[in-house]
Amino acid sequence: MIDGISIELSEFDFRLWETIPELEFSVLTVVGSGEERGSRKAHYKGLDFIIEPKGKAKIKGSIHKFFNQGQHNTNRFTFEDFQEAVARLAAFGVNPQTAILKSFEIGLNLNTTTTKINTKTFLDSILYCRATERSEMELNGRTGYGYAYKTTNTTYKFYDKAEQSKIKAELLRVETKFVRMRAVESYGIYSLADLMDKAKLSKLIADKFLKMIDETIFFEWDQIKTTRQLPVKYKSKFKDLRNPDWWIKDERSRKERYRNKLLLEKLINQYAKRNIKNILKELISLEVSAFVRSKKGYEYTDFHNLKNWNLSKHAAKKGTDAQRIVCADSTEQGEVKKEKRYCLTCGKEITGQKTGSKYCNDQRKCRDKAYNLKVSEKKKARQTKKQKEILNLIKDLGAEFSLIRTTNPNRKKTKGVPRRKTSIIVNIGGKKRYFHGVAARFFLREFEKKTESLTKQQQYETDRI
Repeated sequence: MIDGISIELSEFDFRLWETIPELEFSVLTVVGSGEERGSRKAHYKGLDFIIEPKGKAKIKGSIHKFFNQGQHNTNRFTFEDFQEAVARLAAFGVNPQTAILKSFEIGLNLNTTTTKINTKTFLDSILYCRATERSEMELNGRTGYGYAYKTTNTTYKFYDKAEQSKIKAELLRVETKFVRMRAVESYGIYSLADLMDKAKLSKLIADKFLKMIDETIFFEWDQIKTTRQLPVKYKSKFKDLRNPDWWIKDERSRKERYRNKLLLEKLINQYAKRNIKNILKELISLEVSAFVRSKKGYEYTDFHNLKNWNLSKHAAKKGTDAQRIVCADSTEQGEVKKEKRYCLTCGKEITGQKTGSKYCNDQRKCRDKAYNLKVSEKKKARQTKKQKEILNLIKDLGAEFSLIRTTNPNRKKTKGVPRRKTSIIVNIGGKKRYFHGVAARFFLREFEKKTESLTKQQQYETDRI
């Protein structure tokens, strides 16, 4: 999630770098005199190590690529990977506490193949982001593969990571770059060590990355090509809402822009076959969950601010068949979309069903499956309790065990001949205890084990005598 960084090392002696053979510094010189001019720079595995004329030491580049030995930054980069990459910088004298941040990026590489929507479709659907005009990014000398939205302190980017990295894949990059550190001062983030603070980082991601996705407006033209199916009262308004220039042409209050955003998203949910923004958010949810998860398979509990953001496990399953999530009963602009609900068994969306529904109405299969699972769990719990009771009885009874009645539990079942239920009766101090079926067979097996063990022990003691 953390990628590009620019840090300045305070209280650092740059001469340490000159002793490291991996760092081969080059410097601009004046032709003829050979006089050095400007900074010295060494590139190593995705990072530039820079020594300025006055002795300041800086590091710039992709810490994600540095983690991958300088090869690429197209795969998943978790929080644990980031910690390991920072630990590797210690070999170059980098102390996270004194590594002052000048700029850095947080972003995700999203594999869109599971949604059956290509990266270009996601890019073309962006209407509005942060009240700024978008600028086309140039990737490998070509345009049309990404857009940047620049504000005073921050730049937001959406682009084709596969095109940038020259790989064959569908990989959408969503990124927030902090070009001025005053954008994150309120979060107490100043040094590289602060980025390793889970509480600070999770709040930053929630506020500056995930919130940006929530506020960005997406619209697929092909999903609602005409206004034919829309209510008459919205036809004229809709033509403006789907125009990206309309959102930034006139000055509007935040409240007014928010109302218009809700209206457009409501129309999309009601009349489009899919909501590409919801699909994107679910992809991001899965990646965020992977970012905070440890290599042992456990999730970090310290990233509290990331737990409640649209977390869903059904992005890959739903694909392009995203169900509508807003009812069409009301046409008021201020209507808030209903919270999506999913079947607890198969994961199918059931928002349209009556309130309180837990399972989809698919011939009761999911409900019956859930019921059978509960019954099975209760039965297993009862059996476990019974087995513990039997083991304690066998341990305490010893030779007092008296088998009164039983069938042969090992008898093979014959077709057409009913198999009698195994039953035993145990005398305990004159009182009878009955065991049937599974419990009886378990009793017999455990008792035979104990009897066999006692026989061997007696034989061993006899041989010694």
